[in-house]
Parts: sequence; structure tokens; C-alpha cells
Amino acid sequence: MQIFEFHFNPKKDDLAFDSFVYEPENIYEKRLGSLYLIGEIKNATPQSSNFLNKLAKKIQKSYYKLASKSPEKALSESLKKANSFLSEEVKNDNVGWLGNLNLAVLSIKKQKLNFTQTGDIKILLIRQKQITDISKKLEFQEIEPYPLKIFSNTISGKLTQKDLLLVLTKKVFEFFKEKSIIQKIAELEEFNQKEIKRTIPSNLFNKGEGSKISGICFLILLKEKIFSESKKQIFASQKKVSFSKIFQPIIKPLVKVKETSLSKIKKITPSLKRKKETKKTKKSERKRNKEKGKLQENIITILVQFRKFIRAFKIKRNIILIVFLASILLLGFLMFKGAQQSKEIEVKNTLKEIEKKVSKAENFLVFKEENQAKPLLKEAWEEIIPLTEKETGLKSEIITLKESIEKKLKDLNNFNEIGNPEIADLSPDLFSSPSSSQVNPPQFDFNFDSSVSYLSNLYFLDKKTCEIVKYKGLGNNNWGPPVKWIKDKGPCSNPKSMAIDGSIWLLNGDNSLLRYHQGSFEEKIEFDFFPYSENITQIETKKELPYLLLLEPIKKRVIITDKKGKIVKQFYSEKFDELKDFEISDNGKIIYLLNGSKVYQIKIE
Repeated sequence: MQIFEFHFNPKKDDLAFDSFVYEPENIYEKRLGSLYLIGEIKNATPQSSNFLNKLAKKIQKSYYKLASKSPEKALSESLKKANSFLSEEVKNDNVGWLGNLNLAVLSIKKQKLNFTQTGDIKILLIRQKQITDISKKLEFQEIEPYPLKIFSNTISGKLTQKDLLLVLTKKVFEFFKEKSIIQKIAELEEFNQKEIKRTIPSNLFNKGEGSKISGICFLILLKEKIFSESKKQIFASQKKVSFSKIFQPIIKPLVKVKETSLSKIKKITPSLKRKKETKKTKKSERKRNKEKGKLQENIITILVQFRKFIRAFKIKRNIILIVFLASILLLGFLMFKGAQQSKEIEVKNTLKEIEKKVSKAENFLVFKEENQAKPLLKEAWEEIIPLTEKETGLKSEIITLKESIEKKLKDLNNFNEIGNPEIADLSPDLFSSPSSSQVNPPQFDFNFDSSVSYLSNLYFLDKKTCEIVKYKGLGNNNWGPPVKWIKDKGPCSNPKSMAIDGSIWLLNGDNSLLRYHQGSFEEKIEFDFFPYSENITQIETKKELPYLLLLEPIKKRVIITDKKGKIVKQFYSEKFDELKDFEISDNGKIIYLLNGSKVYQIKIE
């Protein structure tokens, strides 16, 4: 590993910061790997630097005392000791650091990373030019006061060669982000001291706005082949071993025994040959006598063998057929297995591509570039949904990634889940609409499908024809004659609902929104929020309100958008299981929902 430490403008009176690098000093400590601490105290006092040093030493000593444990367990235990130390400091009235401490603690053993943080400090991972804020999950952890618990959670992960960890205090992070320095570091083809110093020049912090920035930039680079090099050194120190030298004491006696045995065998050989010849002549005579008797036996044997051959042939034919059928089945199985493996590889490759898009989107989110992240996450969502329907060994990975994408998209679309919605003390009669019985029907064919009152006038919609008629209010529940209001229907088709705020808004049959003004079609708005709309049934707005409200019973939610269709907020509850209608209060701060016979209310903050 290579470490690069940059301390910018350390003499600021209101800030104390330091970084600490602890490498293992013996074989026991090597079991736990390296330990790094990067700390900062805001609103610093003269004792703040010493306090940081004491805290770092406390964590280091506790960590390396636990060499028999895993790095994860050792880090967790050492952080408990750190919490105890901080509790004692509070008891001794040393509280200046409370609410001002920003600290990151990282342990690295080979390719395993364990880390924690508290306060405003960023830990970024740069891998293949992609930037990921790996400290994000720890940013919102709450400090438990009794007993004091500054460090609560740790996160573990696996690093790969050429990964770069970047730890930045808050002001340095914001300055780097503004100057696009983090992106420049990520795009470096080679990480070395020269290139990094060129990307972070010292004069950047000596003049202009840079001179006002204080803090730390701490880089950890995992060098390529860092692990294989040590193995090479071990093998290089070993000498070649000669097996002939090792077994020489055993081989020499065996060679001597072999030589003496051969000499004795040569002397005995002639007499043995003579005895063998006499035996052969006697045997030949016996054989000739027996040959005639055996001839008949051989003929009989041949006939018996022939009959056996005929029977065996029939059996073999059946065996051949069985083997042939088994071969076809085996071939089919192998072809099926090959096709399955091919599909598995295809799914795996698709999953990798989706993961790349999600990683890229996360990088945009680090820098609050939501407009860049949203399209990538939507693409990833649309690509992963078909994978969830496939039978594959990667099912658990697919579901986990799907849930991760879904959560990110819901967060970006201000999706709020309500566990127990508040019941309003209102009657369901609140949701009654103007009735056609109050007015005279027009002289032409017209269906009174939907109605809205606006500025003492009544408007009725015929959903089949997209016609809108207006009845002018004359006072005392008297109404003028019906007038066709709409002149240009535009792309209207099977509208579902109508709302008025000066313009008339029609919720179209395809879940788009149509705006009409003075009877003419003005614009069509296509909604682009997540979860995607399936069947929005109703629209509501008022002249004084800057937003539109949409009801989607099938998705158990109410959606709020601005008047350009951009998402503002969503409210969802499992208890919204029978949504029928909704209204908004006169001040626009409360939504009333008619769910079956109950009326719920949602306060809009």
C-alpha cells in the first residue's frame, strides 16, 4: 500500500486536525493489518491536538492487543474502548469536543477493509475511475448519550488491486468538489506521488479561496501485485533439492546386492537348461496320446460355443440399443445443461452491466447530481425486472440489487410510507360533487360524467366525447343556460377526471395530463416519476395552490407534482386499500382521503 497525506493550512485557530498511520510491528500484529485514523476537531482549543493524539493511541493500543481476533472484531472492540475513554472525558468535564469531533478509522488486512466514522468526514472509494461514497451509510447514525456511544456501527468490504481510498475532512471535500479535483484524481491513468501532487498543487491552497480552506486529504492506494510479490520473495529464497543425494545411502547397498545376485545366476544356468530338455521330450509324448482324445472334445466345445455366441449376439443387440438410447438421453442432458450454462452466463453479464449503471448513478448522487443519476437508475430498474422472472442461481443477488435500485429511486422521488395514517373527524359527505339535477340539460346529447365548481360556476365533463359544458352561476342556486366550453379537444381520449384553477386540467385515459385555457388545448404533460403510474383515477388542484394532486388507488398512494408534472412528494400506506375520493383543505395544507367508510388526513409540510 502507498499512503499520501496532505494537511492544508494547519495553523487555523478554530480547527485542529491530524492523521495517524499505524503499521504492524510484529507477526502477531500482522494478523490485524494496518490501522489509519484521520481526525478533526472544530471550534478547537489549545488541548484539542493532544486530545486527538490520546484518542488515536487509545484505539491503536486496544486494536493491536486483540491479535487473536479477526480485524472486524478487533476494530469493534477497540471502538468500545474508545467510547469508554470518551465517556470518562465527559465525566472529567472535557466536553469541548462534543459535537465537534470528526473522525474516520480504517483497518486494512490484505484486501479486507473495515471502517467507521463519526461527524462530517467523507470516505470515498475510487475504482476503475468510478467514485463511490462508502461512508454514506454511517453519516446519519445517532449518538447515544447514556452511556456515551460516539462509534456505533462499522462497515466491511473487499478491496481490489489499484483501488484508491480517499478520506477528506468536510471543507476539503467541498473545495475539491467545487474544483472537480476528486474527478481529476479518479481519471488519473497512474496513481503515484508525482501525478497526485500535480493534480493537487500546493499553490491551490496558498492563494484566493484556497487559502481559507483547512483540513486533510488522506489517500490509500492498493498497489498492483502487492500480494504476489511477497510470495515470489519467499520462493526465491528456497534452494533446489536433489533427490539422488537424499536417497544415496539407501541406493548404494541395493546396487551391490544386484551385482552379486547376477553373478550367481550365470553359474547355475547351464545345468538348469539340461533338466528342462528331458522334461520337454516326456511331455511331448503324453501330448500326442491325448491329442486324439481331445479332438472330439474340441468339436463338441466348438458347437457349444457357437450356440452361446448366437445367444450372446441377441443379448448384445439389446444392450447396444439400450446404450444407444442412453447416449441420446445423455447428449440431450448435456445440450440442456450447456444451454442453461449459456443462459446463466448471459444473466451474469447483464447483472454486471446493471451494477455498473448503479455504481455510476451512486457517483452522481455523491455530488448531488440527481438529474444525472435518475435516468441511469431507471434504465437499471427496467433491465433488472426481466431478470427477476428468470430461474437462475443468481436469484438472491438479483433480488438484492433490485431492492437497492428501488430504494434509491423512491428516495429520489420523495416516496413517504405512512404506517398508521391519521383518521380525520369528518363526514364522507365532504366528498360530494355538484349534481346535474341542479341544472337544465343541454339541447344536445351529453353525459354528466364528472363535475367541478369554480368561481360560482359549474362545469360538467362528458368522458365519451371530451365535451365540457359551463353553467354560469346567477345566485340563489339559479344557473344560466349550458354553454359548450371546449373549442379545441387536442389529444383528449377517455378522460378520467377534471380540475380547475383558471385553466381546466383533464386527466387523460393514458395517465397523461392535458391543460386547456379559455377553451383551447395548451399542453400535454407526461408524468415521469417512480414507482411508475399504472392507473391514476383523479386529479385535484386549486387556484391558490402551486401543485397538483393525483390519486392512484391501485398503488395505494397520493402523488403531489408541480404544475409542470415534476414530482414533489408521494404518500403511501398499506391501509389505503379502498381509496375512493380525495379533497384538499382550503389552505392547501391537509389532504383528506375517503378510504371505504373512513376519512384519513395527511398534513403536507
